[in-house]
Amino acid sequence: MGTTWYRRGPRYWLRRAGSGCASLLVAALVCAAAWALFGGLVSGLPDGARRALYAVEGAAAVAGLGWGWVRGRRQIRERLADPPTPEQSWARRGQARRGAASGVSSRGLMVLMLPLLPAVMAWWLGTMCAATFVRELPSEVGARRALP
Repeated sequence: MGTTWYRRGPRYWLRRAGSGCASLLVAALVCAAAWALFGGLVSGLPDGARRALYAVEGAAAVAGLGWGWVRGRRQIRERLADPPTPEQSWARRGQARRGAASGVSSRGLMVLMLPLLPAVMAWWLGTMCAATFVRELPSEVGARRALP
């Protein structure tokens, strides 16, 4: 497992910054793709209707970003109050990997959600930012408490 997670030297912060920047880059690319898909969806509409839809979608995206940030910070605060043990963290990782396969199977739902996609992606970006810009991860707190 290494020792950088509890000594927190430069290598730890470089790895945390690198993984945070990479996840934010992926999220930004997904959000840009969602906006492009939404733009293609409304491209055949008259100018007034298109502007109105862009305004509504932009407001929904800003609200989604804020809601995602608040929800993500609240979840982290709750998990910091009762941090997982190292065994629980490993068990959660296995569950997250299984969840990715079921997420791929919901592509049809994404097509139906296309008009809401930019707002949903902004919410996802907010939750990712909340998890990325935290000083200490709940799994690190639990592992530190489990140290002999």
